[in-house]
Amino acid sequence: MIEHLQEAFAFDVKIRIEDDKMPQAGSKLLATEIQEGQVFKKNGVTVIAFEVDHGPVKPAFGYRIEYNGHSVVLSGDTRYSENLIKFAKGTDLLVHEVVIGPDTLSRSDPKYPILAHHTTPEQAGKVFREVKPKLAVYSHIVRLYGHNEQDLSRRTKSIFPGKFIIGQDLMSFLLADTVSIIAARPRQ
Repeated sequence: MIEHLQEAFAFDVKIRIEDDKMPQAGSKLLATEIQEGQVFKKNGVTVIAFEVDHGPVKPAFGYRIEYNGHSVVLSGDTRYSENLIKFAKGTDLLVHEVVIGPDTLSRSDPKYPILAHHTTPEQAGKVFREVKPKLAVYSHIVRLYGHNEQDLSRRTKSIFPGKFIIGQDLMSFLLADTVSIIAARPRQ
């Protein structure tokens, strides 16, 4: 992918080097293939990658970020994943993807693969119940056939009685003994 990106932008890079006098070294794209395990450690921050199940997309990863005795887990795109549960246990904040659609979606439906490669609210509720985060947050929410946030909340609560919210763009969180939600500021 990196090689083809460099090919796609070859003309732009050439002009920037020749005309704008940009250093050629700055045009190189560097990629590091990762595997499950620690992928970053610096200034007290540790990032651990773990494999998740995103159907035919392999590898697919989730991430656990640890700092100063606290942690955040990002599910990445995934179906229900025991490995995610293992790496997320005891996290302060679990940010998890979800797909909300009809319970009766058939394999012949053109949107079935979307449902089949992601986590339903009931499956996510089971993950939340096993992980026991201080706060679970839905992100990367895929809505099929008009299902809405009320459906998402209702179906999650049928499995998980704990605290979860539906995330919004630019929302942030403060991790301490509890997890505080900082609402997104409107763009100016």
